[in-house]
Amino acid sequence: MRKSILWSVALVFMVSCGGTQYRDAAKDKGSREWGPKEIKMTVNTMVGSLYTFLKDEWKKPAFIEVKKFRNKTSEHIDTKMISDEISTNLIKKRIRFIDRSLTEDALKEMEMGMTGLIDPDSAIPVGMLKSPNFYLTGDIRDNVRTVGGKSLQYVVVTMQLVELKTGMVAWQDRQEFLKATSKGKISF
Repeated sequence: MRKSILWSVALVFMVSCGGTQYRDAAKDKGSREWGPKEIKMTVNTMVGSLYTFLKDEWKKPAFIEVKKFRNKTSEHIDTKMISDEISTNLIKKRIRFIDRSLTEDALKEMEMGMTGLIDPDSAIPVGMLKSPNFYLTGDIRDNVRTVGGKSLQYVVVTMQLVELKTGMVAWQDRQEFLKATSKGKISF
């Protein structure tokens, strides 16, 4: 009797201990929530479209600064992840981005170089920082409704490249998703 109880406890313990499985994000089938499938599809669409615009139509050096990417949906979406994926993929294609997050530190280094405390050969010269000629921005919006017992979520991701000199939208594209989710009769 004692052995069977020990075996039962051991079996329950082994079965209840879960593990982590890694999957290929590109093969994700999607879910009710925003996830890897939507991120990958959005990134691939936007990177391909924006790269084509910059290389085939703009044909001049582009210095892009990523601005706020807004989430106007009913769920939590990490928009920074999307903009980081897009900028990373474009940087790999030799598109230049401006990152202002370290500008204060760079200015302090330039100031220190002008004091004479820093070796002139290694001092950072003044007047070399680049200004962006484009802002990359966008938003995610959704519309959720119920039709015939199914929840339909229409999600639209829109991105635009705004030329700073003119304020004109030089490029814009969108990625759409229509998700149909069956609602169960019983929920917990």
